[in-house]
Amino acid sequence: MTKNPDLQRETRRLRLRIARLRRRIDGRVRSAERGGRKLLSWRTYVQRWPGNAVAAALGAGLAISAGLSARRLTRWIGLRLMRRAGGRFVEQMRKELAEVWKNSAPESSKGADDA
Repeated sequence: MTKNPDLQRETRRLRLRIARLRRRIDGRVRSAERGGRKLLSWRTYVQRWPGNAVAAALGAGLAISAGLSARRLTRWIGLRLMRRAGGRFVEQMRKELAEVWKNSAPESSKGADDA
């Protein structure tokens, strides 16, 4: 029993379209995974904002060292440094997440996969 040639051609076209869509989806998933790993890596933030990282590390060190002794001024300075650097980090993280969210929005695929 032979199939209709038009049906075979349509089946082949649909399979190619499905394969293209799968490759696009796989690419987007891999891209999202890479972006997620970058967002979770502390190295990313130290490379992008070294000044804030140094200030936070200095503040944490001062706060911890002052916690072991009775020096209130040192502890206050350390905590203040940590809060300021942490506030900057939070703002930068918010911007970064907003950018990732904006970039992850699905594009209009109308007609794009028929090419």
